[in-house]
Amino acid sequence: MLRAALAMLLLLAVTGARAADDPVTALAAANAALAELNIPVTSGAAAGYVPDKTCALCHEDKAESFKHVAMGKSFYRPFSQPAIEDFATGYHHAPSDRYYEMEKRDGAYIFRRYKLAPDGTRIDVFERKVDWILGSGNHARVYLYQAADGALYQLPLAWYTQGGGHWAMAPGFEFKLHLGVGRQVRRSCMTCHNAFPQVAEGSDALHMPEVYPKDLPEGIGCQRCHGPGAAHAGRAIAGDEEAVTRAAIVNPGKLAREKLYSVCYGCHMQPTVAVTGIRRFGRGAYSFRPGEDLDAYRTGLDIVDPGMPKAERFEINHHPYRLEQSRCFIESGGKLGCLTCHDPHVKRTPAERPAHYRAACLTCHATDAAGLPLATTAPAGATSAHPQIAADADCTVCHMPARRTQDVIEVTMTDHRIVRDPGPGDLTAPIDKRVTEVAGVEMLDPHAPVPQDEALAARAMAVLDYTGGKAGYAADALAVLLARAPSRHFEPWYALAESRFRAADFRGALDPLAQAILRAPHHPRLRAMEAVALYGTGRKALGLQRMEALLAGRDDLPLARYQLAVMYRSEGRMDDAIAAARQALAARFNLWMAWRLIGEIELERGNAEAAADAFKAALAIEPDAERVSEGLVSALERLGRAGEAGLYRAASEGSGAASPH
Repeated sequence: MLRAALAMLLLLAVTGARAADDPVTALAAANAALAELNIPVTSGAAAGYVPDKTCALCHEDKAESFKHVAMGKSFYRPFSQPAIEDFATGYHHAPSDRYYEMEKRDGAYIFRRYKLAPDGTRIDVFERKVDWILGSGNHARVYLYQAADGALYQLPLAWYTQGGGHWAMAPGFEFKLHLGVGRQVRRSCMTCHNAFPQVAEGSDALHMPEVYPKDLPEGIGCQRCHGPGAAHAGRAIAGDEEAVTRAAIVNPGKLAREKLYSVCYGCHMQPTVAVTGIRRFGRGAYSFRPGEDLDAYRTGLDIVDPGMPKAERFEINHHPYRLEQSRCFIESGGKLGCLTCHDPHVKRTPAERPAHYRAACLTCHATDAAGLPLATTAPAGATSAHPQIAADADCTVCHMPARRTQDVIEVTMTDHRIVRDPGPGDLTAPIDKRVTEVAGVEMLDPHAPVPQDEALAARAMAVLDYTGGKAGYAADALAVLLARAPSRHFEPWYALAESRFRAADFRGALDPLAQAILRAPHHPRLRAMEAVALYGTGRKALGLQRMEALLAGRDDLPLARYQLAVMYRSEGRMDDAIAAARQALAARFNLWMAWRLIGEIELERGNAEAAADAFKAALAIEPDAERVSEGLVSALERLGRAGEAGLYRAASEGSGAASPH
């Protein structure tokens, strides 16, 4: 009934809008049909997408079914999905000696982190409303908050549903020293965890500000696999012929195998979370479209980990990576793939799974007279009897067993490396978190159609990204490569410049910066680095002038604004330094360095109260900042608050944190 009513509504809305043969006129009619129904269409870097609820106008059954698939509830606002957490319990992270709580208050999730001073007083309290939840809750949920400028940050606490449900540290936060509340959500993460948003053209280029609009899609929608849907939906609404309407959207099931699995592999082929693939030079984060080869969008990379052979590495997002190690996959000649077992529109219930997966296995494996699968032995290819099993047994229980994942240690997942015998031991037993050792980076597919020089540059860039720019040998290799074969793209020049910049080799950064700016003249991060590098090489007036010119009339570059504050302080312009720091904080309140700068200036001026307030704000965000703790103790002592100063001194000494701050 709903579909029929909608169809009639759409027909009435666009009567006379149909345009038969002229493509330009037809597209205009399609756009007019969408506009008539107030259906927005994205523009900019991710153009041509409509809200996923538009798809449900015609595909109601698939849209309803997809809501229950993990991809359909991968990202959402709190309470858009049912609350599953235990808000009555908190969590104590022993390595860092910090306490975590999640509270449900006034229709919101409220996150809280604090430390207990020796007398039990709560100090370094950080409290923030959760703006977004990432994760379906089938295995885990993690929580994000958004700064005023649009930057998203991941909170350290996660809810894990397995084992009855419990709080624990989110992946990557398990150790004593971690990123706390300052782990920014990169665009490379969001492109797989959600649908594409409305953002400006070019804003998704590498190292552009990692910010997002306040209004974001909720969940990986239809169009991530089928491509932008505006033309398709508009033509359907305008009443175009079915063939024309179908041609305006991608049906992945009709694509050639390489292009079909490029859709799945774009997010699920992740050899390791430690080193991700590098986007092909010139490609924006939101630029992949179903129907193209993944190699045209991304250079796939893998690592060499001396302590963890590839056959033993098992991470949460390892589905095709492990599948392709299977004899079943290799001998299928490419026939075995994601869609052999999975319908991306449907979530199989536990009762349905045994028969469903058994049927998938038996598309390749023959059975004997008793209906038991025939096991094949290599290399002769002879068959042998299968052990006796129930007629409705689930093949995957033995041959694709659930295992504890090594990167998200609170979770077990199905291992897609199909084995004949899983071997002894409990694969789901708890394990300790292990730091991945990256001894080398190599091409995931050595036959990928990526030019050799670009592949070499991508490998060096991946090492620099993994080490935070500290791998000097990778920077030197990149410099040699660019000297021999200068890239026409800015990305490798940026990587080289950033590595020199992070090492405070400002003079060495200027040449690759000039090359990068030549290729991307309006890139704000390049311009900011250039200004700081000029200032650092003694050309202070020019560096300051360049930074002020970059920031004139803008309030969207808080990191650059903080760097300007540092310059002003160095110049003795303390009022300007504080003003710039506060401007930075207005956009991104969690820039603890800006709070520290304000505290240090106020302390130098004798304004101990203002200094103490700034230092406390900094410590709430970054409680391991040793210099900040010392400043706060000094400010409190000047105020005559010796008892409070003693609490912070004791807490700082008790933490034993070897912080670089």
